[in-house]
Amino acid sequence: MNKVLVVTAHPDDMEIACSGTLKKLEYSGAEIISIVTVCPSAEVNKNRSKEIVEQELYSSYYKSQFSLKVFDTDLHPNGRPNLVCDNNTMSRLNNLITDCDLAIIPNKEDWHQDHRNTHQLILPLLKNVPEIWIMHSWPYHKNYTVQPNIFVDITDYFAFKRNLLDSYGSYLSNKDIDQIALCNQFWGLQTNTQYAEAFSLLKRNVN
Repeated sequence: MNKVLVVTAHPDDMEIACSGTLKKLEYSGAEIISIVTVCPSAEVNKNRSKEIVEQELYSSYYKSQFSLKVFDTDLHPNGRPNLVCDNNTMSRLNNLITDCDLAIIPNKEDWHQDHRNTHQLILPLLKNVPEIWIMHSWPYHKNYTVQPNIFVDITDYFAFKRNLLDSYGSYLSNKDIDQIALCNQFWGLQTNTQYAEAFSLLKRNVN
């Protein structure tokens, strides 16, 4: 596998859902390219701001050294992001897409509208990608109706993942990170490993 494209809605989504898997794939020789569809912008959380989120995002990617592309998201008049699934957004987002062997995208069952919109926007743009995985991610995983069928052992990469999660101190508490660890431990039980990340296979072309 030469190139992996991961598309997420927010800073921290990649780190929560699949950063261990990406590091494992990178260690095997893959190039990792990450697209964030909602740029750092005005926040309703008083502990966060555009500047804080931006700083946390770049701190994480400085640690991971993954290639990062941030979409220039349309904003509401109050500065909040306005990611909508329409032709204009899709055309602009298409400029960030690169050829890849595997794409990992958000789950359409996530309750956050930015996750669902990202799924809807990105999927038609990946028609030539031979393999697509759907993320199973904390905290949304509790409400999924479709169960994962891919489990990636990240035991050797969980310390790396935790280091990235620590970058988002304005959003993720130590308790949150412990919950993410428990989630990865639960999925690890499926493959008799300590930690795993979970996905659903959406598409695989067999030549």
